[in-house]
Amino acid sequence: MIPDDQLDALLQKLWQEGHQFDAAEPDPSRRRRNITPSTGRFLELLIQEERPRKILELGTSNGYSTLWLLRAAAALGIPVDSVDQSPDKHAQARVNLTAAQVLDQVQLHTTDAHEFLRHSPSGCWDFIFLDSSRGSYVSWWPELQRCFTPGVLVVDNAVSHASELLPLQMLIDEQPHLERSVLTIGNGQMLVRHRPVAAAGQALVQLGAG
Repeated sequence: MIPDDQLDALLQKLWQEGHQFDAAEPDPSRRRRNITPSTGRFLELLIQEERPRKILELGTSNGYSTLWLLRAAAALGIPVDSVDQSPDKHAQARVNLTAAQVLDQVQLHTTDAHEFLRHSPSGCWDFIFLDSSRGSYVSWWPELQRCFTPGVLVVDNAVSHASELLPLQMLIDEQPHLERSVLTIGNGQMLVRHRPVAAAGQALVQLGAG
């Protein structure tokens, strides 16, 4: 990985370019829709605190968010997998990851996220960053939940697109072993965690009483 000051400069450049590109691009599917710099820093700090075993990103885009994940992951020696179904966006990501000298530290999967999850082992991810097709999250949820071992799931756009995430939130709230919170960082970050065993049991009792 390139030195931190050079990586900071690259991240700033990609953020500015992505913002300008999206403003001029009429096709929503081609927009980069990068996370905010504050979200990137939050993810970096969260990974440093959580010290997960494996990181999964659903929604690579041009690799901007992937670089934030990788900076924290590289320091801890944590593997990162990133999924996006767009070959064009993964081509952009490879250029940017190569510029940061981290392409060999991430496994890019150019495929449908639902299919990727279906072929992943149960309980294999303890840090998941979800920033993809919001309308698909509900259909992904059974496989996403199956692959999510105790750790943290972070969902972007929890404030900016709160209504679109409401169906997912309802599914999460039906699970007594999960708890969620929303932080007003960037476009809003929804954090989903496994409850401690005792708390999950109490939640199950309360759910049954209701």
